Amino acid sequence: MSTQSRQGPRPPAVVAVALVLLLQALGVLVAAAGFGVQVGTGSLNLGAQVFLVVLMVAAGFWIGAVGLGVWRGRPWVRAATVVIEMFAVILSISFFSAGNVPMGAVFLLPAAVALVLMFSRQVASYLAGLPS
Repeated sequence: MSTQSRQGPRPPAVVAVALVLLLQALGVLVAAAGFGVQVGTGSLNLGAQVFLVVLMVAAGFWIGAVGLGVWRGRPWVRAATVVIEMFAVILSISFFSAGNVPMGAVFLLPAAVALVLMFSRQVASYLAGLPS
């Protein structure tokens, strides 16, 4: 039985959180591809560069899996989403501190939206399998 037929239509807040997570996953995978093209150049040794690319690819796929979990209404995604978005907030603070306000905003705004929506009644009910 599909999640949608069990719980009715997805609330807009669930769609928004899933979309934010899937776009973040895409962004991490694109950044990993960019770093992958540059492996062998730069100040880090080759092993460290390869490790960072592999780590970024794994993170991108994990964020994507969490986004799909939100879309499907899986209850395990709550904690994972909060952790992912808190890391995005921490990264945004680093960008703001370095004076890169646009990049800080790119990290902070979607994370803030996802965090606020994760604690909304619509999303909490949907992920718990309750009628909203």
